[in-house]
Amino acid sequence: MKKSRFVAIFVLLAALPLAAVSISPLPYGINVHLAQDNALTKVKEAGIAWVRIDIDWSIIEASKGSCNYADVDRVVNYAAANALSVYASIGSTPGWANDKMGKTFPASDMADWKDFVTRTINRYKSKVKYWGIWNEPNLKLFFALGKDKFVQQVLIPGIQAIRSADPSAFIVGPELSHKTETGSEWYFWMKYILDNAGSQLDIISHHIYEDLGVYFIYDLLEEGDGFIPSVRSIIEESGQGGKPFWITETGWHTNKYSETMQANRYLDMLYASARKNYPHKVFFYEIIDDFHPGVEPFGILHSNMEIKPAYNTYKDYIAGLLPDPGNPDDGKVNKKCYAEQAAGNGAPTSHNPALRAMFRIRDFLRGYSASASDTVDIYYQWNQEFQAIALADSRVFNLGREIMKQATALLEGNTWDAMEQPLPMPLYNNARALLAILKSDYAESPLAPIIQLADRHLSASGMAPLHDLLEFYLKADIRDPEAP
Repeated sequence: MKKSRFVAIFVLLAALPLAAVSISPLPYGINVHLAQDNALTKVKEAGIAWVRIDIDWSIIEASKGSCNYADVDRVVNYAAANALSVYASIGSTPGWANDKMGKTFPASDMADWKDFVTRTINRYKSKVKYWGIWNEPNLKLFFALGKDKFVQQVLIPGIQAIRSADPSAFIVGPELSHKTETGSEWYFWMKYILDNAGSQLDIISHHIYEDLGVYFIYDLLEEGDGFIPSVRSIIEESGQGGKPFWITETGWHTNKYSETMQANRYLDMLYASARKNYPHKVFFYEIIDDFHPGVEPFGILHSNMEIKPAYNTYKDYIAGLLPDPGNPDDGKVNKKCYAEQAAGNGAPTSHNPALRAMFRIRDFLRGYSASASDTVDIYYQWNQEFQAIALADSRVFNLGREIMKQATALLEGNTWDAMEQPLPMPLYNNARALLAILKSDYAESPLAPIIQLADRHLSASGMAPLHDLLEFYLKADIRDPEAP
């Protein structure tokens, strides 16, 4: 029991101080491209939290130096005004940048590509924090060259440009299509990309469509298929298994399937991802049917805006009207706690053993002592602001995750004697780095008193034996920030 106490305190302290762009922790997403406002309104009405949009360089800057962002501006501004979180995929090369070789070839001069990425990030960084680079580069339809050229000429330069323009941005990738044809083998591409650039990705993403249904999708994700490895095994072998995993395209079109079957598949995917808390977000493809002839109708709205059954299924599930009959909901995730939301991604508590354990530890701390109970209450009081910062700032998100990981690893299997030691230096250094970001960028946030308090006490906390942290009393200091 003593070990659990200290794991909990570290989790609490790692998650304490933090406010910024409104980013939803919920897992519900959909691809919208640059849909018209009436389709975006249907997204909002359904309660879908996330939209994936396209930022096409070949269209926006068709002539060098002349950019037209009007459609992207409209969609991003609509999303910001209506509390929709945006994930933007940037790619495709204009002819002037690669000697008219076509939009599937990279720029002849990497500086042109980086200039466009930098200009785009600077334009939207107050409203968009999650970025993907290129769509399905393992398909010749989208990228003409091999995986090495993609990594060296597109992915790494794009990441560098994003990080330089907005260090707090999240990079999502590699956005591969789950194809196995020669030259497009997703597993070769993913292994190469993650081995060579995986450390620079904050979130691992994948696209997967499967005629046999949702449970076969999960076989491909988790178990593999014969001689073909699973997506999860490739990610773990590349050392990226601890990162969030998103499916950013999946779906079923209504030429091949009835509209009722499409709706049933949506519900299967929603049930399965909630049970497993995996993937952490799912972006269905797509909100509305493409009106061009010959394009498969993946939308949950017809091109004339008529609703398909899948739209109502998605809406009703999000509203809690379609509880999983195999996993009854034992209560909603506490929306005030960032750590609980981040662990659960919006799934009911009953679907996530980690959340149940967290609640047990929380309740234990409340009964342990008055000071421990006060600390828990303070944690809940300030977590709206923490959530806003951590979900909108990749530096805070990654440092907080690393601190919690280090604290858990430190305490797992340790004896009581280890509790007489101070914080290990790597953990202390991460805490100090986190505090430096908060002091620099969030000193004017509502959490300023806690930031000041942490600044005053960090050195002492780093030297104190671990067991003393359980009795570290914050409440009076927060009420009186000038207290010694």
